[in-house]
Amino acid sequence: MKKSNKLTAVYALIMDLPLSIVITIIALALGGNLSLSSFIPSCILAYVVTFFVNFIHAEKWGFAFASKHAKPGTFKFGLLLNLVVAAVFVVILDLIMTYFGVIIQGGGTMSDYWKAVIGGFIPCYVPTLIIAMFWNNVADKWSRQICNEPAPEMPGAADQQ
Repeated sequence: MKKSNKLTAVYALIMDLPLSIVITIIALALGGNLSLSSFIPSCILAYVVTFFVNFIHAEKWGFAFASKHAKPGTFKFGLLLNLVVAAVFVVILDLIMTYFGVIIQGGGTMSDYWKAVIGGFIPCYVPTLIIAMFWNNVADKWSRQICNEPAPEMPGAADQQ
């Protein structure tokens, strides 16, 4: 069952708030520019970007990958699924947010930009993966309750609700 656009939007609003806050803090700290005046516009931009990234539906790619290597409903399955989804989010966020911070706000060069993109990926990927692992189920449950849409059945899952 495909998520409706309404469910995707509500899920994004719930899921992406902690993600945007944490990633913005890490990215600004890495760039030595962590201040309230840089945090607010960067966090808002991150929240907007992540909202739209949800409509790529990277979870389909993550589900396909995880299904090949683990049983649905297991920790390993969730980890593998989130490894892919977090990577998609971080690549897109890293490219956009680094451009915003290094080029637009900082007046840096493209060389500075690419160094920051490469240097920021792992420090942003790890917390994104952790947030996805712990916050995804909450965001999914709350968004489904708000939108009154049931969770899809996962063949082979140990615990169907």
